[in-house]
Amino acid sequence: MIQHAEACPLYAVHWLRHAVAAAGLLIKQPAEQGADEVSAMALTDTLAYFAELPEWESVTLKDVAEHATLMSTPENRERFRSLCNCGALD
Repeated sequence: MIQHAEACPLYAVHWLRHAVAAAGLLIKQPAEQGADEVSAMALTDTLAYFAELPEWESVTLKDVAEHATLMSTPENRERFRSLCNCGALD
């Protein structure tokens, strides 16, 4: 693996920021039928959030999933009710 200097645009954290931004632009295109744009946008926003943190290398997939979950509002709890199989949304 090539080691880039921290100021280089190809340094991992800078590349990750760019990749997340690029994914966000792709999400703006008309989604395929059945695509969950809300979750996709939440995921890319979460990745961007963690990429900005000084200790971003220590972030786990669990951290990402927990931060990106959209269950904090009543409308989103209702939206995702059919996906819950543990009864937490009841």
